[in-house]
This record gives sequence, structure tokens and C-alpha cells, in this order.
Amino acid sequence: MAARVRWRGTTTQRGYGWTHRQERDRRLAIYRPGDICAHCGRPIWAVRIITPAGRSISTVDLPHNADRTGYLPGLAHRRCNRADGAVRGNQARGTAKGWAQSRIW
Repeated sequence: MAARVRWRGTTTQRGYGWTHRQERDRRLAIYRPGDICAHCGRPIWAVRIITPAGRSISTVDLPHNADRTGYLPGLAHRRCNRADGAVRGNQARGTAKGWAQSRIW
């Protein structure tokens, strides 16, 4: 069985280039604690957390719309946005739901 190769384009090729960063920074500038997540509808309280190693990690993402031609209004929890992207990616690949059989009997 051949190993799957992950496509590794540049950030711009993947849709996260300069314009994406500028839009995300613009929305972060007008963010207020308690703003609603674009995916789950729950409030977003923290924008950054500091890890025990002292590294700053963002807890919000700028969510793309379903066809990736634009953005959803507002920001989204990092977990909600990436879970939504994983679901769409799995659906596009036709990944089976539930347990897959190792062989056909």
C-alpha cells in the first residue's frame, strides 16, 4: 500500500496568503469578547492563549465559505472551523462513514 502524500502548497496557494491575513487582522481589530462563532453560534471569549512553554496560540480562525470563494461573517473558534474543514474534505474524498471492512467477503 502506497503512503498518501499530503499536498503542501504555499499559504497563498492554499487560500491563506496576504489577503487572508489582512482580512483576519481587520476582523480581529473589531472583535469584542463574546462575539458569536460563525459555525457553532456560541460566544468566543479568548482570542489567544499562552502555552506552558510560553508560546502564544490563536484560538480563532477566519472561516471560508463552503466553496472557498469568500468568508463567512465574523470569526470562528479554531476547533469549529477546522472540524468543518475536515468534514468537507472527507466528504469531497468520499470517505466512508462508520467502520470500513478490511476486505470484501
